[in-house]
Amino acid sequence: MIAEGPSLELLAWCLCVLGLGFGVYLGGRGLADPHWAQKVARLKPDERGGGFAEFRAVYGGLFLGLHLVALMLALAWILRGGGVVGTTAIGAIAVISAAWGGAGAGRTISIMRDPGVQTPFNRLSVLVEIVMALLIGAPWFFWMAGLS
Repeated sequence: MIAEGPSLELLAWCLCVLGLGFGVYLGGRGLADPHWAQKVARLKPDERGGGFAEFRAVYGGLFLGLHLVALMLALAWILRGGGVVGTTAIGAIAVISAAWGGAGAGRTISIMRDPGVQTPFNRLSVLVEIVMALLIGAPWFFWMAGLS
C-alpha cells in the first residue's frame, strides 16, 4: 500500500496504527505495572488475593496481545500489501474498534442512568474510547464506504 503513494486510505491505516500503538502502550504498561492499571480502571483487588494477577492478565496481557497482533497485521498490510493480510487486518481492526466503541457506549449508558457516575473521569473516558474506536476503525470505515 505504501508503494502506491499517499492516499486517504493510507491515512486511514496510519490513524489505525496510531490507535493500535496506544493500545499496545496501555497493555504493556498494565502488564508491567498492575498498580497503574488498578488506578486507570479505578478498581481494587479484593482480600482473597490474586487481584494484581487479574490486572496484569486483563489490563496488561489481553490488551497488549490484542492490539499488538492487529498492529503487526496493519503494518504488514501498509508496508507489503497482500490480500490475505489486508483481509485479516480489516477483520481484526473491525473487532477491536467495535470493542472500544462498545466500551464507550456502555460507559455512556452508565453516565445517563447510574447515580454518581457523571464524573470528569468518565466523560474523558468516553471521549478516549470513542476516539480509539474511530482511529482503529478508520480503515474499516473507509472500506465499508467503498472507498478502497
